[in-house]
Amino acid sequence: MNPLVDLPLVVIGALSLLAVTVVGAVWSRRSERGAWLLRAFMVLLLAAIALRPGLGTEPVPTSAAQVEVVVVIDRTTSMSALDWDGRRSRLDGVRRDLTDLVGALPTGRFTVVTFGRRVATELPSTQDGSLIADTLALIGRERPFAGSGSRLDRPLKTLTDLLDQARQRAPDRPRLVVLMSDGENTNRQAQASYADLAAAVDDGLVLGYGTVAGGRMPADEDQPDSGWIQDVRTGQDARSRLAEINLRAVAGELGIPYLHRTTPGGLDDVAAAWAERFRHSDPAPGGEVPVALELTWVLALALLLLVLVDLRRHWRRLLDARRSLS
Repeated sequence: MNPLVDLPLVVIGALSLLAVTVVGAVWSRRSERGAWLLRAFMVLLLAAIALRPGLGTEPVPTSAAQVEVVVVIDRTTSMSALDWDGRRSRLDGVRRDLTDLVGALPTGRFTVVTFGRRVATELPSTQDGSLIADTLALIGRERPFAGSGSRLDRPLKTLTDLLDQARQRAPDRPRLVVLMSDGENTNRQAQASYADLAAAVDDGLVLGYGTVAGGRMPADEDQPDSGWIQDVRTGQDARSRLAEINLRAVAGELGIPYLHRTTPGGLDDVAAAWAERFRHSDPAPGGEVPVALELTWVLALALLLLVLVDLRRHWRRLLDARRSLS
């Protein structure tokens, strides 16, 4: 049932009208009592119509909920190493993977953060796919030797603030974190924990780029074959290697999966799982439950027939009265 008004109001109204018909039947002549009984049936039918009965139920429509996705991208020099999908840079892999995620998650609102020697919010929360694509195209590695040592925990405070802002802006909207890095910590300090953020994160991914063998980094990112960054200690070509242990540590602290990325593709299933997990029911007007077969029209037809019967009786009495006066 999906009552047109609150159930107590239906009951009170029906009892009040039934009381009127009972009083009318008691105080009327015997020949009129049938008419009052007819009106009592009308009251019961009217109350039944107000309750909107039906048979069976239909599935409640659902749709994918909007989700807040905070993307944290490592743009330190090591992310230009050419060991993704053959001899492409790790940042190329980041761009491709994030483009795939944006395309596969149309209800996502993406915030893009980068970190190197400093942390920057490159793009505030948006669903504009073109704007996200333009932002990704402009993200490049920081200049070689520009930083003071890379740290995977450098964006921690910014990420904390952004998640808190997302919670205040839309408390019921799921919050996801996607961290994209090779995990290298060249700064010798211990890596700070992300565990305090776990309660603010509903899901996400830590994506690792690079290989154990490592890759060389071009001196000029726009001309990869023009020369390589040198290791100042050995004078040889510097190699950056995947630090998977650091990335797995962050994933464990946040309670989200870790994936090693060496080739494009394969993230559609992840986005589909997110969309399915955060799918919500579309609320029907007034919290109604869809029914398979509405019975209101049957009751309304029965009520109409009783009204016509009662009107016919009144018309006959009126015609008889006119004849007696003529």
